[in-house]
Amino acid sequence: MAVIMMAEAAGADASFIDGMRAAGVVDVLAKAPGFVSHISGAASSGYRVIEVWESREAHQAWYDDHVAPNLPPGMGPIPFEYIELLLAVPES
Repeated sequence: MAVIMMAEAAGADASFIDGMRAAGVVDVLAKAPGFVSHISGAASSGYRVIEVWESREAHQAWYDDHVAPNLPPGMGPIPFEYIELLLAVPES
């Protein structure tokens, strides 16, 4: 079942995504098994990420293999919220 994943790296800013780019994480995201789409940006409380994945498991595997090893020093795990994707416009 497709899911929307929402997360926020508390206290992070735009340099967070710069670090992910430098580590090559962003470059391989589009080819990740189960990946559908990504949007993100700096928010007042941290760096916010919203993605669509074919399953929670696909996202978790991506995070464990690519994101977690490249988090900035001292940053703990990022909590996720998943909701079932019921509508996407335009449908593919």
